[in-house]
Amino acid sequence: MTGFVQDLRYALRQLRKNPGFTTVAVLTLALGIGANTAIFTLLHASLWSPLQVSDPKEIFHVMRASSEGDFAGEFSYSYPLFQQFSKIASPLGEVFATELVGSTKFGLNGVSDQRIAGEAVSGNFFSVLSVGPIVGRVLEPQDDNVLGGNHVAVLSYPFWKRRFQSDASVLGRRILYDETPYTVVGIARPGFTGIERGASVDIWVPITAVGADRGWPLTDPNVSSLHLLVRLRDGADPGRAQAMFEAAFRTHVADDLLPSASPRFKQMLEAQHITVRPAASGLATTGRKYEKPLLVLFAVVTVVLLICCANIANLILARNSARHHEIVVRLAVGASRARIAWQLFTENLTLSLSGAFVGLLLSVWGTHVLVSLLPTSPLPMAFNLQPDFVVFSFTAGVAVATAILFGLGPALRTSRENVEMSLHGGQRVTGSAWSGRLVLAGQLALSLPLLVGAGLFVDTLHNLKSSDLGFNAENVVTFDVSYPKGTSNDRLRRACAEIKQRLESHPGVTVASYGSSVYGDGGWSGSVDVIGNPSPGIDNDVGFISAGPGFFKAIGLGLLQGRYLDSQDQAEKPPVALVNESVARHYFGSSSAIGQHIKLTGEPQIIREIVGVVRDAKHYGVRERVWRMVYLPAWKGDTFFVRSNLNTQLLSGTIRADVEASDKVLQIEEIRPLEAVVNDMISRERLTALLSSAFGVLACLIAAIGLYGVVAYGVSRRTNEFGIRLALGAQRGDIRRLVLRQTLAVIVCGVAIGIGGALVVVRLLSSTINGMLYGIKPTDIWLFMGATMSLVAIALLAAFLPARRAARVDPMVALRYE
Repeated sequence: MTGFVQDLRYALRQLRKNPGFTTVAVLTLALGIGANTAIFTLLHASLWSPLQVSDPKEIFHVMRASSEGDFAGEFSYSYPLFQQFSKIASPLGEVFATELVGSTKFGLNGVSDQRIAGEAVSGNFFSVLSVGPIVGRVLEPQDDNVLGGNHVAVLSYPFWKRRFQSDASVLGRRILYDETPYTVVGIARPGFTGIERGASVDIWVPITAVGADRGWPLTDPNVSSLHLLVRLRDGADPGRAQAMFEAAFRTHVADDLLPSASPRFKQMLEAQHITVRPAASGLATTGRKYEKPLLVLFAVVTVVLLICCANIANLILARNSARHHEIVVRLAVGASRARIAWQLFTENLTLSLSGAFVGLLLSVWGTHVLVSLLPTSPLPMAFNLQPDFVVFSFTAGVAVATAILFGLGPALRTSRENVEMSLHGGQRVTGSAWSGRLVLAGQLALSLPLLVGAGLFVDTLHNLKSSDLGFNAENVVTFDVSYPKGTSNDRLRRACAEIKQRLESHPGVTVASYGSSVYGDGGWSGSVDVIGNPSPGIDNDVGFISAGPGFFKAIGLGLLQGRYLDSQDQAEKPPVALVNESVARHYFGSSSAIGQHIKLTGEPQIIREIVGVVRDAKHYGVRERVWRMVYLPAWKGDTFFVRSNLNTQLLSGTIRADVEASDKVLQIEEIRPLEAVVNDMISRERLTALLSSAFGVLACLIAAIGLYGVVAYGVSRRTNEFGIRLALGAQRGDIRRLVLRQTLAVIVCGVAIGIGGALVVVRLLSSTINGMLYGIKPTDIWLFMGATMSLVAIALLAAFLPARRAARVDPMVALRYE
């Protein structure tokens, strides 16, 4: 131990003697290690950190999902299916249910004036997780064992502390949860805020109580809103549990769902399957959504760290070469080669640990930057981004591995100095120069795949942003409104009309309207039947969107035939509808859809006339196919759209004033540009493109700096040679070309290896990459050519500067150079 302390002190003295080298090395390592730590921290917080419950490894997520085409995605369960799964799982474990955490109205004293994170759970939720109360009690099975449930609530410890100042008298108090009275029966223990990473739950209530409040028939197998998890007993086989759930699901589908399902819904049900996946970290909905991009970025920053290691290795080789006399003297006076190698490695380890410390500080900032790139949510992100023992251990492990990567080789090489040949610097310099060139070729080879990957993701983002959605989101602001339960339809009708009128009265506002949300998850689905014309094929499912007067002009959805919906259509006398061109083409072919009559799901007694045809629009996401859509007249709407040429901030103030003046019971939930809503749908692609580009540029910059350093060092060691060449008649251009020609050989070697490596990586990861790309192939030849030429240009520029300096050497000075 004493020897290690002495080595550490000596290492610190050596590093202080070379502040320039130390600063460059520490900052380079900090960038590489900090980037890795930041990505790891977010992965750990969103996907890998276990729940704060007993034996989290026993918890599994029972996923109902499909990976086939239009039906791809995760689906929820009905309450009857939850009950059925609970019965069949009893020999292996216990199933519990939850709805996804949502933004819910909360209030006291009869007034709902706040939004909180609420979660509806099954009565056995807390008992299965072994989470107890700090005050009162938690939810129990009897709270949820009858339809209608008990209207009781459990508060989380942070919410109780924040909202009620830890007042125990809150027990028995009546609160408003989604505008319905609930009685507080307990406070959950500290440290438990739910099973959803990224969301800190404030209040838990029984599923059956919430279902009754909404008027949902929970006994209906077609009403699905639950997510199921199971805690398997020690030794229970997850594969056996999955087989049992799959068999029960197939029986449930055949008996309860298929008989009344439409042809397309039958296809969707047949494509679904049950998967039991480990859920020690909970549902991790946000983490799973961004898992693939984050893992790709983790691989990218790992390569960046390798490039950093190569750069530092070159610096150390040059530094050790300058310390040749010191090493030879120490060997001559009796120091063992192992002792010298350990001393040099201690210096490198000190460098790495210093870089890791600075990198850890950078990662704290970088992790928050990563989270800020995620789309906004009604609920604040609640990831625990503070470095914990796992993060510290990861950073320390990376620091040691990095020290071995960049420091062990140079340390062993330098400790093998030949004492008898200590004065023959030519051999030493040549060996060092070739080592530096090999490492430099490796840096360039690693940089090229990063540039190719960045180009793929940037092109994907560009293709998505430039894709034609069918409507024009530019200069449109959208906002949602909510109102108390029981508000009369007449009052809402008047309020919506008045809000529209007030907004359109302002200079700069072109049109305002209301209806369903038009992008992401708006509207609803059903089927359509054409009167007097049997539906072609088995696919008669369509999407529905409600549209107030001026709706289509507000969102910029163009009319192809007929007319738009207007205020006269709100009375439904006669009932009318608009359809998109896909509906017109599917049902009527070359005939006109105008004047045709249709019947819709849920309206068995109503026959609607088609009065207009609008353009196809991608209402469910830019990656989704165009769905057949039917637009219905609306006399009220929860979502408003305002097209104007006003500043968003100025318009927001106008909107708030007009909504309050129209009806004080209306509350504005969120005001956003429609373009921001659209961009949120490609947030994963934006995150990947932005960060892969940043890291690709960083890798090239580091490689260029390394190239400059190697060439500059080589030029400085060959100053005498260049002086002789100039003295013998060589032109300065000849010297410049000599240096560039020798450097170009290294560049070509590195780029050739990089192209081969990039092709191999693309082939190995083709299935993963293809799912992340849009409008471009992984092997796009023009992209490879562009990345290659960019890297060669950057490398030649880095080499040109020292080559120019070599050409400017004064022969008389160079001949006296040592």
